[in-house]
This record gives sequence, C-alpha cells and structure tokens, in this order.
Amino acid sequence: MRSIKALAPARIKWAIELLELETKHNVFEIGYGSGVAAQHICAKLGRGTYQGVDQSAAAAQAALARNSAYARGGRAIFEHGAFHAEAHEPALFDRVLAVNVNAFWTDGGQAARDVRRLMHNKSRCVLVFQPPEKAERAKIARAVKKRLAPYFGEVRSQMRTIGGASLVAIIASVAAPRAAQPKRKAA
Repeated sequence: MRSIKALAPARIKWAIELLELETKHNVFEIGYGSGVAAQHICAKLGRGTYQGVDQSAAAAQAALARNSAYARGGRAIFEHGAFHAEAHEPALFDRVLAVNVNAFWTDGGQAARDVRRLMHNKSRCVLVFQPPEKAERAKIARAVKKRLAPYFGEVRSQMRTIGGASLVAIIASVAAPRAAQPKRKAA
C-alpha cells in the first residue's frame, strides 16, 4: 500500500528548498517531528540517505509509520532520543536541517558546535524558525548567527512571510564563499 504524502507546512517547504538538495546528499535532521520533512526529503534523494533524531517517543513512532518504506529500504533512519554529535561519524552529512529547534538560539553554542562536527567542508546547515511574533525574527536571527559564527565560514539569514507565517532561516556553510578573483589583463 502506498503512503499518502503529507502536506508540508510553509516552514518545512521553505527549509527543504533552502537545503538545495541533490540526489546524492546525506541529510541529518534534528527534531523530525511526525516525519513530514523526512518524507519530502527522502522522495528527492536517489543514492543519498536520511537520518534524524527526535526526543519525543510519539514523534518517533509517527515518523517511522509515515516513512516505513524508506526505513525498510535502508534509506532512512529515525533515532529516538536527544541529539548527541559524538554518536555519529564526523563529517558524514552534506545537509543538516532543524525546524523550530530552540536550542540553536537558547543554548551557549553547544548545538552549533555539535552540528559542525557532523559536516564536511561542502556541507550546508539550514535552521528555520516560525516565531509566534513577526518582530521576534530579527532577535532569533541575531542570536543564532552569533552562536554559529565561530564554527562556520558563512552564516546568513533570510526572512520570509508565506501564507501568513512569519519565518526566519539561518543558512550556514562550513567553507567561506570564495572571493571573486580579479581578472588579469592580457599581456
């Protein structure tokens, strides 16, 4: 029996768009909830894989049920528990995603340090938040960028309102973007 693809909220759709997924990517999600993002991500992956962690037993059960075909096929792993970077191979993931995971702006930078451990030089981390008040977006962006900056070469934020949902995204890359090389004059 084929599972029905769940409609993704605006924040999840935008987060997946910002990941700039390729079929070969290995993706790690922190706080996968009911597995809606995982379902959409797995559908885009070819030889890539998905792995996620969530502290909620109910979320783990729902995500596994929604994505059972991907899990049985070895393309998705759903862990139940707290996120601990040391439990994963370093530099394994091309993309890291977290939606509405407050640890990135409320802790002292531990979450940023842990996420960086999972990434290699061409990796990208996308964090999306939907604060209750539109005015909170700038505050969240500043706090998250400050915590990510010591560990990432490029950290930028974007704000968007989609269907009435006020969103903020922080996109971090390990390697800093290359500066444009000046053109040489022909001799």
